Amino acid sequence: MSQDIKICFDYSHGNKLVIESPSFIDFVEFLFTSGYKLGKIEAGINSVKKIEKYNLLIIGAPYNSIYSESEIKVLIEYVKKGGSLYIISNNGGDHTNKTNLFDLTKEFGFTFSPDRINDSVYYLNLQKRPIIKKFIHHSITEDLNSFVHSGGCSIDVVEYSEDKNIKIEIIAYGGLNCWREIYDGRNWNHEDCPNIPILVATKFYKGKVVAIGNVSMFSSLSREYGFGALDNSMLISNIFKWLSQEQISGGKAVSIKLKDSVYHWARNILDDQNWESISDVVNFSLKYLKDHYKNIIETTKKERIKKKKEYEKKKKTVAVKKKMEEDKILDMVGDKREKIDIDEIISDIDKVAGTDENTAQKKDNKNK
Repeated sequence: MSQDIKICFDYSHGNKLVIESPSFIDFVEFLFTSGYKLGKIEAGINSVKKIEKYNLLIIGAPYNSIYSESEIKVLIEYVKKGGSLYIISNNGGDHTNKTNLFDLTKEFGFTFSPDRINDSVYYLNLQKRPIIKKFIHHSITEDLNSFVHSGGCSIDVVEYSEDKNIKIEIIAYGGLNCWREIYDGRNWNHEDCPNIPILVATKFYKGKVVAIGNVSMFSSLSREYGFGALDNSMLISNIFKWLSQEQISGGKAVSIKLKDSVYHWARNILDDQNWESISDVVNFSLKYLKDHYKNIIETTKKERIKKKKEYEKKKKTVAVKKKMEEDKILDMVGDKREKIDIDEIISDIDKVAGTDENTAQKKDNKNK
C-alpha cells in the first residue's frame, strides 16, 4: 500500500522541486491523495542511516549547488542497499543549472546532457515543448500514450559491459524530428537528434534509479506542459509506483485511469470518512465486487433485460403512434380521386398551355 511508502525530498542543494511551492500544488495533492508519507532533508545528505528510513529519495532539479564527494558515496550506498532514487534535472543539464549531478549519475549508467530538446513536428505551440510518444513496454509506460517534455534536456547512456549488478533501460525516446541546442564548452550549437534518450531507469544492485531532465512536468502553472498535460501525471504516478513496488507490503502497484466524476467523488469520501488514500477506496470497491461478484452480475443482467424490454416496448409504442399519425394524414388527403376530377385538372392544364382543341382552333382561324 502506498501509505506505507515514505518519500524524502532533497532541500539542501537549491532544489527547484519543493512541495511548499504553489507552482507544484497539483503534484503535492497527488502525493497526499496517494497516501505517501513525506519528509525532507535540509542539512545535507551526510549518512546512509539518515536516509535509509525512506523508501524513495527525490533529487528535484538542484541549482547552483554542488554535491560533495561524501554525499555522492552516501547516495550510491543507499541505492545499493535497496533504496530508490528519482533524479530530476532541467534544460541545459549540469552546465545551465550549475551543479554536478554528473558525478553521481555516471555511477548508475547515465548522465544528463548539456542541451535543450526541441521538436519541429510533435510539440504544443512551442518547439521547446516536444510531445514524447516513443517508449518501450515497461511498468513505467503502462497505459501511457504521450507526455510533454517541456524545456528539458536529454540523457546520455553509459554502457556497462562487465558489471551485471547494473542494468539500465532507456524508457522513452524523442521523435524523429527532434533537434537540440547543445553546449560544447564554448558555444550553443544546433543539431538534429532523432530518437534521443529522454527517460531512463536503472536497477543498481538491490535498488532502483529513474531519471528525467524536466522539472516543468511537475508544475501546475500550465496544462500545456505541466502535471495536467497529456499523460504527464500518469507517467509520474507510474514512476513512483515502479520505484516503490517491491517495497509495498501486501499488494501490487498498478496504474488506473479514473474518470473525473469518480475521482472527485473518491476525494470527497477521503475527506468525509477519513480514508487513508484513493487506493484504499479502490481496493475496498474491488473487494466488494469480488465477494459479491455473482449477485452483482445477475442483478446487472436482470437490469439490462428489464431496460431492453422497456426499450422495445417504447419503440413499439412509438412505431404504432407514428403509423396512426400517418393514417390520419392519409385520411385527410384521401387516397382516391374521381375520374372527373382528373379530367378537369388535365383540361385546366391544357388551357394554360394552349394545347386544348378549342384554343388550338382559335389560333388557326386567327392565323388565316
